[in-house]
Amino acid sequence: MKGSVRCLGVPILVLATLVQLSSQTVFLNGEEEDICRLFKDGTLLRKPTTCNEWITCKNYTTTEGGICDDGKYFSLSKGSCQKSLDSTDTYCSTPCSSSTQGYVGTTTNCAGWHYCEKKEELASGVCPSGMHFDGTTQTCLYAKDSDCVEEYDFCNIVPTGTAFLDEYNCHLYYTCTKYKLDINTCDDGLYFDVSAGKCVDKKLVTCGKHPIPSDICGTKKLAVRNKFVADGATCRGYYYCRDLGSGVPDTEPTWLQCSSDRFFNEDRQGCVPRESQKCSGSRCDGREDGELEVSEVEGCQHYITCLNGKESPSVSCGSDMYFNVASQSCSTVVTSYGACTNTSA
Repeated sequence: MKGSVRCLGVPILVLATLVQLSSQTVFLNGEEEDICRLFKDGTLLRKPTTCNEWITCKNYTTTEGGICDDGKYFSLSKGSCQKSLDSTDTYCSTPCSSSTQGYVGTTTNCAGWHYCEKKEELASGVCPSGMHFDGTTQTCLYAKDSDCVEEYDFCNIVPTGTAFLDEYNCHLYYTCTKYKLDINTCDDGLYFDVSAGKCVDKKLVTCGKHPIPSDICGTKKLAVRNKFVADGATCRGYYYCRDLGSGVPDTEPTWLQCSSDRFFNEDRQGCVPRESQKCSGSRCDGREDGELEVSEVEGCQHYITCLNGKESPSVSCGSDMYFNVASQSCSTVVTSYGACTNTSA
């Protein structure tokens, strides 16, 4: 569920429909990915399988955090150590109930055991290091001999209100409210930036899976038929909307992509030289790290450097100097491209 601005995911330009978490439950079996890949630096999370420890996220990696003083718990609503748990914090509540009697284990921490007299917990403890408590035999077993798999839900360890990444949809992000998972949507033109923990201009985010715009092939009133349409997310990507008949929009259009030296032009229904037009997405679409791209700043005297598919801030060539796409450098030769020309003038 890892500073540069980015939206993590499979690093290929595959546009995906809305995909929510099939389950927010994470099973700890030693092969899970680092949870901190979803959070900005400095985020404190409750350490999975514990109630009194926390971890700190740094460079999208888990680092040591700390342990609360004896008798205190790490509170997700406060983000700090407290004398008591929230009443709704079931992750750390006792497993004792009206039907329990004797020793009981949990999947919160496979090493832990509780001695219950129905709802009352009389004692608790943990098995020696590397061992799991087995409820059937009422003994501690080596982990390899145990069927227990530790688990947690995101909202068992994420402080209230902390925003974190949805790896499958760049325009969505999650927060936890009262230990329940909330799905949030960025405003139009914005994607969630994990390094900032908020929505930013989508040009600044490396997105692996872009959302398909709603009604990309029209509506029942006016369907787009046998036509190419811009994908609304990248400079090179576009959809082919099939002709399924009057009033029948294509709900599964085919996504296509121009070559790296061209952008899609909807008016011309084809791919054109990238420097010839403006684009609402990242102009670094298709560029290698370190390559230069003409900026859309009017006058064609500015350029940007590409890194991880993102645009750097525009840099000026200087007075009486112009950016030359072919030479990838600034020149005194007056140059003009559609990307940096005011076409409305």
